[in-house]
Amino acid sequence: MTPTFQFFEDVCCELYFSNEAVLPEDTFLSSVDEFGNRNEDFLRDLQDEYEELDPQVAVPRALSALREHFKARGSDLPFTYDLPTRSFTVEDRPYIEFVAQASGMRGVPRDSRAFEIATANRISKRGLGSFHRTGWPRSKKKTVKEFNEYLRSLGFDNRVVFGKEKDGGFDILWMLPLGAVPRRPILSFQCKNASYDLKNASNLTTEMSFGCHQGLLERVHTLCVVFNDYIEERMLSKKPLPFVPLGLSDLAEPLVPLTNLVVL
Repeated sequence: MTPTFQFFEDVCCELYFSNEAVLPEDTFLSSVDEFGNRNEDFLRDLQDEYEELDPQVAVPRALSALREHFKARGSDLPFTYDLPTRSFTVEDRPYIEFVAQASGMRGVPRDSRAFEIATANRISKRGLGSFHRTGWPRSKKKTVKEFNEYLRSLGFDNRVVFGKEKDGGFDILWMLPLGAVPRRPILSFQCKNASYDLKNASNLTTEMSFGCHQGLLERVHTLCVVFNDYIEERMLSKKPLPFVPLGLSDLAEPLVPLTNLVVL
């Protein structure tokens, strides 16, 4: 994670406990590790990222970069700020809480399910249609036959592949509000409770399961992978990717209400 997004997460973590926080450079821009040790290099890392010797310049540049990053995703920063006083104020508490909690889950295997649930709740704010976290019915439908009955209601047949993942490679399915089952397009979201890594984003099982859809070919549907990270262009391959890479910033509240998203 770049210093800019570490800065963003630190602000969110501070605002998790209060609606307003004053965060001067000398106390805030030196991160604390899990053992309570303060890392005095953090401010220098932020200065190096923007090639600025003066922290009074590095911080505004980081905030400007963050605003542009969120703007490109149709959203805005979840907090407002006053640069002269270095004060930050909560603007979107649910999203700030999501970021703060996700940062504490990152890389912890036992928290993968919690990250998936939190991600499903955030994705539902970004679109219309129906959203299905396949792990939810799996807790009640214990057998393959029972689970396949559930998948058939979404347009799949009985050939969906079940391996050790027990869900056909599906974490979250978004049924777009177009057409009718079984000819209704689906977006599949895999949740990775870890930083972005192309090698850990295999969708082979999901692709095989999409090949078992009754009404539409696999290529009609779209695969997305949500990382517990922030996706920046410089991180991505120059070649086309086999999935849509998403991060925490892609799950922020949209600026324009969904019912008004019309392009003329």
